[in-house]
Amino acid sequence: MFWFSFSAGTILFFSLYSGFMTEFVVFGGWVLCLFALLNTFVFFALMIYGFIYQSKFIACLKSAAVLLINIPIALVYGCLIDLK
Repeated sequence: MFWFSFSAGTILFFSLYSGFMTEFVVFGGWVLCLFALLNTFVFFALMIYGFIYQSKFIACLKSAAVLLINIPIALVYGCLIDLK
């Protein structure tokens, strides 16, 4: 999930930043919101699974932490698009 949302967000960022998709900015915002919802769902699913199966809790916590890496990357992308 991390690599899917990271690569899709990066492709969307570079297409918006380069000006190829200026008419699809609203659509791009919806796509980013969809990825955020998917990441949130997967994060909470991992946490619930880790709480239910205590033997897998550390692995679930590490996987959920990897998902959280997308947050500062998305923030930087948003700031860079705002500066342009």
